[in-house]
Amino acid sequence: MDWDDLRLFLAVARAGSLTGAGRALGVRHSTVLRRMAGFETKLGLRLFDRGPGGYALTAAGRELLEEAAEVETRLVALERRLSGRDRRLTGTVRIATLGALAPWLAEALAAFRALHPGIRTEIAISHETVSLARHEADIAIRVSRNPPDSLIGRRIATLVHGVYGARDHPPLPPGAALAEAPWVTYAQGRADLPQARWVAANIPDSRIVLRTDHTGMMIQAVRAGIGLGLFACYLCDADPALVRLRTLSGLGLDLWILTHPDLRDTPRVRVLMDHLAAALAARRPALMGRMPSGDAAQPETGEGGRPAG
Repeated sequence: MDWDDLRLFLAVARAGSLTGAGRALGVRHSTVLRRMAGFETKLGLRLFDRGPGGYALTAAGRELLEEAAEVETRLVALERRLSGRDRRLTGTVRIATLGALAPWLAEALAAFRALHPGIRTEIAISHETVSLARHEADIAIRVSRNPPDSLIGRRIATLVHGVYGARDHPPLPPGAALAEAPWVTYAQGRADLPQARWVAANIPDSRIVLRTDHTGMMIQAVRAGIGLGLFACYLCDADPALVRLRTLSGLGLDLWILTHPDLRDTPRVRVLMDHLAAALAARRPALMGRMPSGDAAQPETGEGGRPAG
């Protein structure tokens, strides 16, 4: 079997749809459909049942999935080990990160580029989980309670969160309880986030006036006076349109920079990881809610958190 066919099959099996598989592989929906049909024809087997709920594995598909996943694990492990033996300070390093950190990372990467012009970077920004074990990235910058034991790295800071409202459009009268105000929060798809769970536990559902899966949209809604919101302080403290009404430090979220053990001694990964860790550590006052005015990170502006897995 061709490994490209197996990669395609694994992507469809994991996503449960052609669209999701295409997004994961960076190809068009029509390309996935054509190649998947060709793979099934080549095997003489039907691997998926197509239904309104997506692509469900047949018995043959389930059997192939088990074997293909094992092949993938071995090939990716080999790729990581070989990559880890590359001693040159050249090549590409792939970073998975959060859109909110983009201004800080761009500044850090500009300084890094001057030091190591032979190293190129690719940056993936999304709140979707990426897998360092499957070598979907070399370095991940994540917000997490407990990163997987299979990864190594360092904790940059424990994040402090706050309840924010619009400075010029206060959504509740002075002295009123926070639960009496209108609120914005995350949609169901991100309801597992600690911020969303805090809102669900402390604010009546009747007071939720807007839900979205996008942090930047939530911040804009709060700025416009639609309601209160709960955010990491580094996103909002320097925004003159927002005011912090309460500080919360017990959500248990830390900012980490991580890599896979097979890559820790790869020079290009190590030097970039050390550089980014130092640059982010310099931002600890902001991350911990003690930021001087005018030094905020920006909320994500594109599609796309939760840390990569």
